[in-house]
Amino acid sequence: MKLIRRVRVSVTQKQLAKLVGKKLSVIGRLEDADYDGHSLSMLQHIATALNKRLEIQFARAGRTEAV
Repeated sequence: MKLIRRVRVSVTQKQLAKLVGKKLSVIGRLEDADYDGHSLSMLQHIATALNKRLEIQFARAGRTEAV
């Protein structure tokens, strides 16, 4: 989850941590570009906490999307 997406829904890291039931450090780690430990279950918890639907897509290799 990228910072800009969290900010778009006007939620701080601290608020998101509380909504998801995780420590603030967990949310910070998720937003770290070098973090490789993302899990589908954590992303689903975040989506649920934000009243959003989790969608996963495959894109062509080498294609980058605007944030």
